[in-house]
Amino acid sequence: MNLLKYCPKLIATTFLTFISISIPVSAQITNMGDFIKAGTDDATILMKEFLKPVPTGFGIGLNSGFTESARPKKLFGFSIQLRPSFAMIPSSAQSFDISGLSLNKIRLAPGEDPITPTVSGRKSRGPLMEIYDNPNSTNPQKIAEFRMSGGSGLAYIPAPIVQGSFGLIKKTDITFRFIPEITGYSIGSFKMIGGAIKHDIAQWIPGSKMLPVDISLMIGFNKLTTRTLFQVTPEENVLRNPGDPTLSSNPNPNFDDQDITGETNTFVINALVGKSLPVISGYAGVGFQKASFDVNVTGDYPINTSNLGMEYYNVVTDPVRFRIDSESKFHALAGFRIRLAVLAIYGEVTMASYITGNVGVGISFR
Repeated sequence: MNLLKYCPKLIATTFLTFISISIPVSAQITNMGDFIKAGTDDATILMKEFLKPVPTGFGIGLNSGFTESARPKKLFGFSIQLRPSFAMIPSSAQSFDISGLSLNKIRLAPGEDPITPTVSGRKSRGPLMEIYDNPNSTNPQKIAEFRMSGGSGLAYIPAPIVQGSFGLIKKTDITFRFIPEITGYSIGSFKMIGGAIKHDIAQWIPGSKMLPVDISLMIGFNKLTTRTLFQVTPEENVLRNPGDPTLSSNPNPNFDDQDITGETNTFVINALVGKSLPVISGYAGVGFQKASFDVNVTGDYPINTSNLGMEYYNVVTDPVRFRIDSESKFHALAGFRIRLAVLAIYGEVTMASYITGNVGVGISFR
């Protein structure tokens, strides 16, 4: 079949598109290294706010596109699908107000606008921030400053999806998702695994053969891991603090091995109803979903401090670890599949706190 020879090209195009979109997002995440210079507590607060759209955007995006129709595949039927999704980020999640955060060593510079972009916000950088040592003392000393990172300028979060589905007995089918680790110089790396099972529940309802529609239940999960490199080094002419408490345990810190790892885990359950015709299938449904985004910053990092009026830096290892949960719980969805011989075209929209579109093509049998 000639269509089969185009599958590798379609897969490569999907990945290249995802990578090209992810580069500006990754660049803004890399800029979060400035947050760490103020210490673990403030860095954690700022990173959580900056990355807040990620778990909801990735969660809804990854939880979409699991199904082709409300009817499970026939026994031994199968399909291979490329179905990337794009979660639209509302304006309310594209910025946040720094003045409302409980920061310790970081202060908004005088005259600066406290509204700053999230990772999905405008590209222009945010307000100037000042770092103080012993900020609660009568004479706090300013030891550094930085500007808040700008956003990606993309009001959506993409999620790459490559999957295969296979029909089993008892009107059940399963779907597998897998992306091996892909590494790019500009974005670090990402990989994904996921799966779902769909079962026709109408068959257990007395008289269901008279129903004009298909009714099924679907449960799925995803795990997407991304890794982005940091490059946070001591400021020029600033030496290590001779009173650094980690000086003896870590005398030679390695500032070349820094990264931030993000792991998105999702779960979704959908009740689906629809109708399958020879050429076109349509379906709609409601469901529940959840997602979590675990962030782990590893490596050695310089933390600005002072000692006897002199500016120095301390070293902290693996400074930040936290989790953000998705804001979305319940959702509605609708989609279609058009079959032209073995070629299939897919489309789906999910309505939740973020609106997500899922489109794609594939090869489908039975």
